[in-house]
Amino acid sequence: MAQSSLTLKLLPELFGILKLPPTERFPAWVADAPLFFAARTSDELSVMCPQAIIPAGLAYSANWHCLRVHGELAFDEVGVAARLARPLAEAGLSIFVVSTHDRDYVFVARDDLPRVISAYEGVGFHILKLDTMS
Repeated sequence: MAQSSLTLKLLPELFGILKLPPTERFPAWVADAPLFFAARTSDELSVMCPQAIIPAGLAYSANWHCLRVHGELAFDEVGVAARLARPLAEAGLSIFVVSTHDRDYVFVARDDLPRVISAYEGVGFHILKLDTMS
């Protein structure tokens, strides 16, 4: 059965990805961000957030664009992450995927964004783009 095309929305802000010690308290400066992701494991506390809010002096991986799956998906829909990853893997592009209850988010390096958009459009995905890409 053929799967329908996905629509992705390019979010306006650049994101940073931080790896903090697993015992670190949740950073208060993240709590008011309009969009962030955090995961604590026995090895780390990972935080993905707009890089503009990251305090000076913290080491992080900078300049990640985020594409959000746009539209309604069923919570139990199968294969969404694979559909997001496959075209970029085939193009030799690295990604960082985060899933929530309602959405999937794909983080890509800023320098890779034109190739990411080309790869996605090449498989029929629709990209809701910003007027300017900084």
